Amino acid sequence: MNKRLKLILYLGLTGLFAANALAHKFSTAYMDVKSLQGQPVMVWKVALHDLAQARLIASKDNHQVTWQQVLDSAPTLNAYLTEQITFSSDGKSCQITPAAAADWQLQRLQRDLYLLLPLSVSCNSSNNWQLTYQALFASEPSHKLLLSWQVPTASANAVLSAESIVFPIQ
Repeated sequence: MNKRLKLILYLGLTGLFAANALAHKFSTAYMDVKSLQGQPVMVWKVALHDLAQARLIASKDNHQVTWQQVLDSAPTLNAYLTEQITFSSDGKSCQITPAAAADWQLQRLQRDLYLLLPLSVSCNSSNNWQLTYQALFASEPSHKLLLSWQVPTASANAVLSAESIVFPIQ
């Protein structure tokens, strides 16, 4: 085989693999945790395609989700949230209440549409708050949560993954 043909084959295969690598989307969600009147408030920002991939939004195409499909999935999403995201204070469970679907918003982050889901939390104490996050790991084991923890006792950023689901570690 001559050098020119080898070069063409090499470039063609390299381009094929590069296109496949670029097509893969990383599963990343964001969460902001703040304090309001002595209670935690959270906003979970999650890509629509991640929710569709996890079959939490009924859609034939994971990349073509309508707002109506998101709203129709509110009961499923709210149940999922309260199962997969937990909050505790002094080792006791806190009550998480997802916002009504009317308060949900969309935001474009890094070329993807993200659903912003506000969550209010009611704890008996304002001491030793702790978040446990297990969402989306079953459908995407490499999923990551980028956490912004801005509460009176501590300010930090963290990455939660399937191997590290709790913040802060106490």
